[in-house]
Amino acid sequence: MHRIRLNDLAAKLWRRSNAPTIHRRSIAGRKSFVYGSEVTTARKNGLPIVALESTIVTHGMPYPDNLNTALKVEDAVRKQGAVPATIGIIDGKVHVGLNNEQLEILSKADSVKTMKCSRRDICFIASNGLNGGTTVSATMLIAHAADIPIMATGGIGGVHRGADITFDISTDLIELGRTPVAVVCSGVKSILDIGKTLEYLETQGIPVIKIGETPEFPAFYCSETLDKIKAPYRVSNAKEAADIVETQRALGINTGILFAVSIPEKYTLKPDIVDTAISEALERASAMHITGKQVTPFLLNELNNITCGQSLEANIALIENNAKVAAEIAMNLCERSQTTCVEPAPVRSIISKQKPVVIGGAVLDTVVQVKESKINIAVLLGYLEDIRSCGFFNPHISEQSSISTLSPNIGFLQYDGRTHVGQSRRSCGGVARNVADALIKLGLENTRLISVVGNDEYGKVILESLGTGGEIVKRMSDMNTARFTVIVDVNGECHFCVSEMESFTAVTPELIRECQSHLEEASLIVLDGNPRLDTMRCVLDIASQANVPVWYEPTDIQTAVKIFEAGPQWKNVLHFISPNQNELKVISKYFNIPVPENMDLVAVKNIAEQLLEYIPIVITTLGPQGVLVTRKALQDKPFYNKSGELITNSSIASRLYPAIDGTEKSSEIVSVSGCGDCLTAGIIYGIHKNLDEINCISVALKAAALSLRSFDTVPRTLTMLSNSNES
Repeated sequence: MHRIRLNDLAAKLWRRSNAPTIHRRSIAGRKSFVYGSEVTTARKNGLPIVALESTIVTHGMPYPDNLNTALKVEDAVRKQGAVPATIGIIDGKVHVGLNNEQLEILSKADSVKTMKCSRRDICFIASNGLNGGTTVSATMLIAHAADIPIMATGGIGGVHRGADITFDISTDLIELGRTPVAVVCSGVKSILDIGKTLEYLETQGIPVIKIGETPEFPAFYCSETLDKIKAPYRVSNAKEAADIVETQRALGINTGILFAVSIPEKYTLKPDIVDTAISEALERASAMHITGKQVTPFLLNELNNITCGQSLEANIALIENNAKVAAEIAMNLCERSQTTCVEPAPVRSIISKQKPVVIGGAVLDTVVQVKESKINIAVLLGYLEDIRSCGFFNPHISEQSSISTLSPNIGFLQYDGRTHVGQSRRSCGGVARNVADALIKLGLENTRLISVVGNDEYGKVILESLGTGGEIVKRMSDMNTARFTVIVDVNGECHFCVSEMESFTAVTPELIRECQSHLEEASLIVLDGNPRLDTMRCVLDIASQANVPVWYEPTDIQTAVKIFEAGPQWKNVLHFISPNQNELKVISKYFNIPVPENMDLVAVKNIAEQLLEYIPIVITTLGPQGVLVTRKALQDKPFYNKSGELITNSSIASRLYPAIDGTEKSSEIVSVSGCGDCLTAGIIYGIHKNLDEINCISVALKAAALSLRSFDTVPRTLTMLSNSNES
């Protein structure tokens, strides 16, 4: 007991004498320190965060390459399950986690008026209300203040060529010697003296470690230096790198760690070509008397010109790859820490609290149906795709991707102003809106939709379609209601679409937080693929804290894996996914599940069963074939028990439920819009009524059949279906 107390006392004394820790607390408390919404959520829940510098945005690349690269780098972090925190200064405020609008401000800023910010510049820029792009040194300092242990960059600064005369040595090296943040990079920028930089790093006591299978120290654009300098140490992967970070933190060694990662082989340049180009660029800099902070951006721009754009392409590729590796290290660090990562908690009972909340798109659909038997649409084949992102589920769409599968009656479109006989009709759509509307019509009247519409005629129509379920749909006067126009043939098949979906971006984390109480009280959260990544992350965070299960409707092949890119919180609460066959293929590739060229029913079943390692229930819609349910339970069992626990009491099993009521006959189909959404709503309704799997799917297939025979995406006749089920 006495030994434990002495150890505790020693630890307290160590913390008090640790200057960086004191400094961190004082900086973090300043009013000018602003955390982005994603970072705030991540800090609150102990999620892994990767800091990113912003000089690449302000001084490293021209617009729009700088902005596009910054967004790609952030996405690379998210795809690994971590949270990106791009650090920068705007109007004197130090931001930890810039949003897209703020990144655009810095990307378009005049590089002369927007300062390149190292440690020494922070106070001046902040006190004068200026903008600044943070270098590695400033980013390290701020990241440490924010308790972020790892950052990613392209290449660090170092000892400049000719430093024996100019004494030009980057402050990045000094910061690495005194700030305990691990930096993942592709070595030292090629324009510098790499050998002298490594010597200086050794003097500062900074571990330099290569991540990869070869020992050579990378040279930014090149996988190795011209003279093949070896790194002092090497590890094979991110897991081993995380071991080193964890060990250094446990020992209380307050220096940074430099992890060097070679540029992906596809983009690597030859060292001799780069060296020649650098010599030429240096001569130009000298002739033009370029000095100080302007040297690096000038040389990088010259290199890009000399290499005809190859160096810029390489720069983008390497920083994206570095961010990916940094995120992998951050994830490994998080997984080791029992006090950092959020543990899944038991999920509340769906049956006892029948308040589903649906989040995503609300759209006004206009359908133009050509009445002629010969439709001039073949030229439009390039536009054929799964249009469920806007509320349309076409069970035949995968069969229409080539001319050979089209009806022989189809002609060719001539853009000559001719008129075709037809008619138009208007209806409410959007995946989330359709699901919410169908749930209400089926009898779950407490269903609520979180979406955005404009303060216009179309928004009013959508709100009226939902009744009380539209109470928390936000109307915005500066936003137009999302609209979707589709051209269909005489059989109701979709062939050409025009979308106006800007309002989807207005479903923001701020809107979600306004509706937080609804999410916390929800029995189930249904999330479609339309909201932004940061919005999805906010939804998953609230769901995790309130123990509310989530159903993900992938919506489109382009958004099929979006929920998995939003961060690791999905692992706690995601219970259902409902992809079609094409979306299933995209999801399987994300989880490295092999996808055969010929996707028959056996292949779909095999993929869905492998996905059960990650998601408890996979419901795959197969158009005219029906629906495939894959779960670890018998089909005569409900999805949940009365305590709110998923029933998983048997081996993996998949069941195909064929389409019913003649829905496989295209001649009976009026419109396919909304069919899949009604199917989803039917299953969710059955779950809330504690029906077993067989009866849940029976309700769902009947709802889908009614939708196929109606011009409305969600037919009024669904109320009759719910009445028959109640009786």
